[in-house]
Amino acid sequence: MRAGHTGERGIFCFYPIYFKPGDLNLPKRLYESKNCTHDTGVMLMGIGFIGAGKVGTALGLYFKSRGLEISGYYSRTPASAAQAARLTGSKDFTAPEDLARSSHIVFITVPDQALEDIDRDISALIKARAIDDDKIWLHVSGAHPAACLTTIKSAGSDVGSMHPLQSFGEPAASAARLEKAWFTIEGTDKAVSAAQELLQKTGGKYSLIRAESKPLYHAGACVISNFLVTLMESGLRYFEAAGMERQDIFQAVEPLIDATLANIREKGPIEALTGPIVRGDTNTVRAHLEALDAQLPAESDFYKSMARKTAGMLDGNRLTHEQAQKFKHILEETDHV
Repeated sequence: MRAGHTGERGIFCFYPIYFKPGDLNLPKRLYESKNCTHDTGVMLMGIGFIGAGKVGTALGLYFKSRGLEISGYYSRTPASAAQAARLTGSKDFTAPEDLARSSHIVFITVPDQALEDIDRDISALIKARAIDDDKIWLHVSGAHPAACLTTIKSAGSDVGSMHPLQSFGEPAASAARLEKAWFTIEGTDKAVSAAQELLQKTGGKYSLIRAESKPLYHAGACVISNFLVTLMESGLRYFEAAGMERQDIFQAVEPLIDATLANIREKGPIEALTGPIVRGDTNTVRAHLEALDAQLPAESDFYKSMARKTAGMLDGNRLTHEQAQKFKHILEETDHV
């Protein structure tokens, strides 16, 4: 393998992992066969954060639990930086350049709309030599590529994105969930290698993604996570209209949700599907539509949209084309009623 070349799948390689001074009996080299990476020359210590909200604090706790050194936090809200630093046993900084001087890798964990401002401010500090250009800057946005830090890159630093595919709430609980989270990585070669080394040290799973694919990837995450909440709210309204108390409904349907997720995990979506559409039961679907039109007309279009999608998914799989078309005709008929 050529020096500095990222190998293709199936090529074995060794590369150095750096540990904190004082670590004992740790391997000097780590075998890795999935994604062969080259040495970034970046020590996996001194991880800093610009942004001290739920994501930054949870990532800091996650890295700390795996033995990585957290240098600290900078936030435009000093109290947030102080709180995150206290939780992670690190330091709160009052200026981003001070944080950067104490860090080898800096995570930018701010809302997406603030990335442009951070890119501008940090690049100005690099150009003014207040920050060395050898730092690696990683943002955690799922929707935006590393290129949104283009001004930092133009100033001479390496940039990347490392997105954890999970939702965030209370930091300690979110940090615990990161143990099972999947990450996606892209950016400059050195930034990608640094992110890979971080996750190899923590045991985190990851995929490399093309920069141009980030919006589609993020849309998929929104469908599965955000729109699942929308779907739940719609279903809760059905049960309420049927006479159940809202405070009882989630408890009632939770076993159904758990069983559905277990079936998807075991069989995949198509084979996991149950219900009237996969059974070809057009009479039940007609009864649903009649009930919705009578009692919840605002929900009718949503039901029809999901029914069309479901029948299309099953067309040629668990339904014949003729069966799928029959559902399509029923839904089109009720569109004109």
